[in-house]
Amino acid sequence: MTVLNLGSGIGQFDESLVPGLQMIHMDVSIRKHIDVVADGHQLPFADQSLDAVYSNAVLEHVQRPWKVAEEMFRVLRPGGKIFVNVPFMNVIHDEHDYFRFTDRGLEILFSKFRKVGGGVSAGPSSFLGPFMVEYISYFVPTRYLKVLCRPFVSVLVWPLKYLDFPIRRDSRLRITADAFYFVGVKD
Repeated sequence: MTVLNLGSGIGQFDESLVPGLQMIHMDVSIRKHIDVVADGHQLPFADQSLDAVYSNAVLEHVQRPWKVAEEMFRVLRPGGKIFVNVPFMNVIHDEHDYFRFTDRGLEILFSKFRKVGGGVSAGPSSFLGPFMVEYISYFVPTRYLKVLCRPFVSVLVWPLKYLDFPIRRDSRLRITADAFYFVGVKD
């Protein structure tokens, strides 16, 4: 099975992928584990040449996510699957952070695919930690102290994400979700 890891970045989530797959790691910049340097708006693969596309926390960084969704559809074989995870409530995490997505927004974005899965991938407590780090840093007076303070605050608030476990089956969770996922099949 040939799987495109679209926007694989530094490989932070590679260990969560199923072993034994033929992975193609693609990103917009050269890094040691990247196989293909390209832009998701114009995937350098033939029509219907891939079995799956995996994309984690990437679509918020592209300027035209609808175009990237069309490209995913184009390069997948019939029966091919997409696995997409995107933020909803999240801090702006770099200068190329353009979009946020709801679960229903993902369904529209990937409407050419038959939905086989989807929902909340991270709840509101997962958002609280990064939010608190940014919020508290506003009150730290100097850049030097901010550099010292951020790791300390991060360690303190990191366990907040575990507060999502007791509420993970609550249907209201989607209203304050930190992230959503979509799994689709090209028929």
